[in-house]
Amino acid sequence: MEWINFSSLMEAAAILFGVFGLVVSHIARGVDGWPRRLCVAILFSSIIASVFDLLKTAALYYHATIPVCLAMTLSTSFASTFNALPVTAYFISCCGEDWRKSRVMHIQGVLSAVLIAVQVVGRLSGRFVVTPEYEILLDRPWAFSCLLIIVAITILLLAALLRRWKKLANVQRFVFLISFFTPFYGQSLLVELLLLIELVRRYAEQKDEAARQRTRVAVLQMRPHFIHNTLMSIYYLCAQDPKKAQQVIKDFSRYLQSNFTTIVKEGTVPFAEELEHTRAYLAVEQVRYEGQLFVEFDTPNTFFRIPPLTLQPIVENAVKYGLDPDMEPLYVSVVTEEVPGGVRIVVEDTGPGFAPSEGEPQLALDNIRERLKTMCNGTLSIEPREAGGTRVTVFVPLPEKG
Repeated sequence: MEWINFSSLMEAAAILFGVFGLVVSHIARGVDGWPRRLCVAILFSSIIASVFDLLKTAALYYHATIPVCLAMTLSTSFASTFNALPVTAYFISCCGEDWRKSRVMHIQGVLSAVLIAVQVVGRLSGRFVVTPEYEILLDRPWAFSCLLIIVAITILLLAALLRRWKKLANVQRFVFLISFFTPFYGQSLLVELLLLIELVRRYAEQKDEAARQRTRVAVLQMRPHFIHNTLMSIYYLCAQDPKKAQQVIKDFSRYLQSNFTTIVKEGTVPFAEELEHTRAYLAVEQVRYEGQLFVEFDTPNTFFRIPPLTLQPIVENAVKYGLDPDMEPLYVSVVTEEVPGGVRIVVEDTGPGFAPSEGEPQLALDNIRERLKTMCNGTLSIEPREAGGTRVTVFVPLPEKG
């Protein structure tokens, strides 16, 4: 098709990119706030403007009737002029301002309306003559008026950009600076790209925030569970040895006072702190089940971070589901070792073990597995020991040593 030129190709690209952007916007429909709404508005206006411009180019090339050519040029003028307004709204929003109350938006809206009025009146009055051979034969005074308005809009936007320069990120400054000097299809491509990047970023942030919320719920669920089990251990100990019960209560109170803030932390904690949580829990359980619970620690590697309440619930599961006073004593071991790419924590017990299909212990491990993945990209696996019992392995990746 000989009527297709560089401008037509750019307009076609704007249409395809706009359709792609609408698909992405639909996929990320969970994103709240102005980014998605403005993105959809800019994409729609860009597609409409580009479609009208392609139709105008084709109509002129194929020698359409004068009314058809006039209708196409007027439609293109309307679409391309108003297409810039959502772009400006996005620019103002990126600066942290309300675009609906912005003077820049109001002034540009007035200038755009005047520009369209001049174009419509000029073409309808014959000042701008549209023919199949030539797009527009310009009457100089009217052409100068249109050019003057376009320059005024450009100066307005550049002044607004310079005034808000420090409010924008580097990539935003570059995109808006270039877009204010490009034709509407080029402007749309640049701003659509920026918008889609922002949309995808916010969509990812919301997914991460949802994962963090699930993590907080998991921690809050396990913390009362741990405290309840500890208090129940003290309860049983009171009947067996009141003096030991007093000592355990004192130790447990000190434990809560010094470590409660660590339990509710949203981020990761040093493994040494988590190890102390576990030792405190096991100290209480060993007093309760004297002669029935034996623990071995081999943890030379402690200089890394893990999510809070990672090790302690694993050990608690081993004790709760592995210890039976009517059976052989339970042996629990906690080992840390450095492996390629990170650190491995292995918790083993000699109990009867539990199948992956069991509910409560598996739910606790699923909570830990999700928090490990979300907070430090770690993993958790569970398998039976060859000699009986259960082995739980946690892998925590470490940054490469530079």
